[in-house]
Amino acid sequence: MATMMSTMMSTMMFTMMTGFLLLLLAGVTVSRVVDLDKRVYNGVPCGNHVRKYHVKLIAVNKQGNSFSSGGSLISEQWILTAGHNVELGETVEAILGFHPAGTKVKAVTIIEQPIRYIDPSGSGPHDLMLLELPDAKHGYPIAPRTDCSKAPKINDKVQIAGIGDTKKDPVTGIKGVNLETTLHCGDTTVVQCGAICTSTIPFYNKNEELICYKETHVDTSKGDSGGGVEFKGMIYGVHIRSGKIACDTRASAINICDLKYKTWINNITGLNIL
Repeated sequence: MATMMSTMMSTMMFTMMTGFLLLLLAGVTVSRVVDLDKRVYNGVPCGNHVRKYHVKLIAVNKQGNSFSSGGSLISEQWILTAGHNVELGETVEAILGFHPAGTKVKAVTIIEQPIRYIDPSGSGPHDLMLLELPDAKHGYPIAPRTDCSKAPKINDKVQIAGIGDTKKDPVTGIKGVNLETTLHCGDTTVVQCGAICTSTIPFYNKNEELICYKETHVDTSKGDSGGGVEFKGMIYGVHIRSGKIACDTRASAINICDLKYKTWINNITGLNIL
């Protein structure tokens, strides 16, 4: 009997390990594992009449591994997202019509090279990127044009959104790693950025202009990077980072109303962000 039980246990362990290895080899879609977090912890499903411009992005590296993130369709031709969502050598697919559920979706392969904001001082790229769709005649809703004269101020409530895990480990507080199948939203509060970043953080540039936000019970996590930070229905930031522990640190977004970013976006896309 002992020999039989030992054989059964060995067979079960082998089967489990084999299945795990097959998942790894298959390149299962995950959120990118870096020191940046990208999803809405403790969020709720977004309403059906909001954020129809949200785009799910799937980047695939040379090894066949895929990584999910978010973006905003800011015009018929252009998607605004975080720079680190698509790395050098990766292909990227944009899923239009991801929200609300039940919308007819369209998967579009991005053909043109991603355009990343490069600091004119020579300090390198900022965590902001534009992706060009090959066809502007797709019929999907675009984000309302941003009016920078109405930008959020300290203590204002803003909304974040994404597809990342909405839960945390009850003991450690570390956010989960599973992706949601629906878009989740959460309200958070604009705060002073302070010294939230160091040069040791991947994708960090000291010259980035940020909006920072924090809430006791709402946070972002892996899968949310690139999502729009909304205030009164308009996008004012592109979410780029937060901490590994839920609600433990200030999250941050690129402030698209900063003159250099606003000018850059307008010049490339032909928009007129005020």
